[in-house]
Amino acid sequence: MKPTGNIALLLICWALLNACGFPEGHADLNNSSNTNNARCGDGVRTAAEICDGDDLGGLICADLGAFSGGTLACAADCLGYDTSACVSGLTDDASALLSGEVLAGIEITLDDDAVNSIWQQSELYVFSDVVITIEGRRHELPSTGLRLKGRWGSFRQLDQKAAFLLKFDKFVADRRFFGLEKLALNNMVQDPSMIHEQLGYRLFRGMNVPAPRAGYATVRVNGELYGLYATIESADNPDFLDRWFGGHDGSLYEGEYGTDLLDDLVTSFDQDNGPDVGFSDLRELTNQLDAMTNPETFLTEVAEVIDIDEYLRFAATEIFLGHWDGYAWTRNNYFLYRRPGDGRWLWIPWGIDQTFADYLDNWGGDGRLQQMCLQSRPCRVALGAAFEQVIETAAALGLAGQTDVLRDRIRDAATADPRREYPIGAVADGITWTRIFLESRPDDVLGRMSCIDPDTVDNDDDGASGCGVDCDDGDDTVYPGAPETCNGRDDDCDGLIDNHPDCPHCQEHAAPLGGTLLYCFWPLNYLDAEADCVAQGGHLASIHDAGTQDTIAATALGIVGQNWWIGANDLDSEGTFTWTDGTPFDATFWADGEPNNADGWENCAHLASWAGGRWNDIPCDYSMYYVCYAP
Repeated sequence: MKPTGNIALLLICWALLNACGFPEGHADLNNSSNTNNARCGDGVRTAAEICDGDDLGGLICADLGAFSGGTLACAADCLGYDTSACVSGLTDDASALLSGEVLAGIEITLDDDAVNSIWQQSELYVFSDVVITIEGRRHELPSTGLRLKGRWGSFRQLDQKAAFLLKFDKFVADRRFFGLEKLALNNMVQDPSMIHEQLGYRLFRGMNVPAPRAGYATVRVNGELYGLYATIESADNPDFLDRWFGGHDGSLYEGEYGTDLLDDLVTSFDQDNGPDVGFSDLRELTNQLDAMTNPETFLTEVAEVIDIDEYLRFAATEIFLGHWDGYAWTRNNYFLYRRPGDGRWLWIPWGIDQTFADYLDNWGGDGRLQQMCLQSRPCRVALGAAFEQVIETAAALGLAGQTDVLRDRIRDAATADPRREYPIGAVADGITWTRIFLESRPDDVLGRMSCIDPDTVDNDDDGASGCGVDCDDGDDTVYPGAPETCNGRDDDCDGLIDNHPDCPHCQEHAAPLGGTLLYCFWPLNYLDAEADCVAQGGHLASIHDAGTQDTIAATALGIVGQNWWIGANDLDSEGTFTWTDGTPFDATFWADGEPNNADGWENCAHLASWAGGRWNDIPCDYSMYYVCYAP
């Protein structure tokens, strides 16, 4: 129970130690190991008194009224409280933790039961003792709920660089860390630059899109350094919702892995806040979208149920950042919140670590609302204005220059990170490429603005719009429905090269060291691709020297800038790669951070278009082009 009134005055007196003149010489000890009920600050002292944390009787700094956090202790003689490690109520260490301007320290202690539980059911919360240190201020948070965080690409177990979600009130009712109920500790295994979340969320917030704050911390688990982490504010924190919406009573849903506002997908949302109405509110929204069938009136109609201005700022920012794994592009990594004030829905970004690389088209994306907007000329015009606003905001924030500030801020911690899955040089390169992206992306986006009205763009006069319809708007022999002419191109824009029965499905090229390389256009899974290579007298290509690597990568990506299978795999023994032709695995050209078996099933290697043809491991059931070698 928190002290109030006269009790609070007594506590202040006790904190002043001898100022109140309590009597000395009590025969009993206040130490918790004794059977009496005396406690620290009860006004009784003795020369034999032994003080420890248990003598606090459960009190914390915040109970004394003038403090917001920190660590309360007993004074040396147990007469009063030692508040030297308490934090003033004017200090908000959550803001410092999530500012990106300081490097916090987080120590996590797990007992054996908690460790065993994590290995068996990583999605369940376990007890942990957490200490957060920010600029010398130490905050002890015993009995904090902890579980592992992430799925597929970013998930790691405790023997690797695991990501964590901390829930401060899971086992201690109503406890907050300076307003935070939850804190995500992201492992950044999919972001070699280690700065994407810092910059990306800043841009969203600069666009007045509700977005988490982000910072940095070094994390230790049971005394062992796990490395540098991004500290991310969870969108379902009541404090987050209060700050952005003036309250936290609205319904909040998380969408991931294809979840969208379609009747058969509504129940795949995960509700994180608000009353449980059995998804009836989302069904209502879905039905309302179903009724919007006129593209010319769509923008006006949708604004009644969705804050469409906010959505357009959200979508433009996602696409500007190259967030291919977000809502607008892929229907993943986002939250939907229904604002209680006007009942309209808003989008909140999430999972933006894989950004600042892909130059996404302004006018693309698979999200349902995105598709409906793209089919409406008034909405496309409004989206174009949002893109211009993003460009202006990124410049005003100085994001390109902030890359160098962050480089200096994290250099030492990134270098010391023992569980980092990519070489330290990849961090420096990633930061440089992030800056290059920020400097070049505005012109790229502006160069695509002519497609606001796609009907006006047909540069080769072949009758097919150059905005997402004609796959080569500079060649009037290439358009949807054009005849395939066996020329190593996709003439009919169906996504396949020489897709005609009269055309060979592979191009032959001489291999640098003798034999023949076959670049094959039928997208097949790994095993089927190998079978086709065997049928042609060879195997999927093996690579044993830099010259052959450079030749194969340049030729394959020159034919089409997509991914291509090669013959490396670790199907027989995880982590031990071999070639399908049985030759020695004596040279490697992996992309930075690869192979990483990211989802637990990445057993086959390909030339990665995003890495200039260097190798990446990926699930073997993906379909892609492939390179064969025949002696």
